[in-house]
Amino acid sequence: MKSKPKPYGSYEEGLLKRLKDPVYAADYLNAVLQDREADVSTFLLAVADVARAHSMKEVARKADLHRVGLHKMLGKKGNPEFRSIIRIFKAVRLGFVVQPKPFALAA
Repeated sequence: MKSKPKPYGSYEEGLLKRLKDPVYAADYLNAVLQDREADVSTFLLAVADVARAHSMKEVARKADLHRVGLHKMLGKKGNPEFRSIIRIFKAVRLGFVVQPKPFALAA
């Protein structure tokens, strides 16, 4: 007996579909960077989500990185070089922008 298809998809499937859009991916990564409790490993996991959305194999090829190395550098214990992050971002049509932080009065 065939089961009925679910009327909804998994959260991860929907997220990966949305992360293919560079504007959405940029907003997603910026939200992680703005989170005061997020650390480098959280950011790397978010970059991994974006890379997965574009196929890790394809990102590794476009970034001229080894696929297994890409998985390792974007893992919780990963420690990629800055140039590797730049190459990954170029592969998924993203870039960095540095801007001044708004002045906030100390409480």
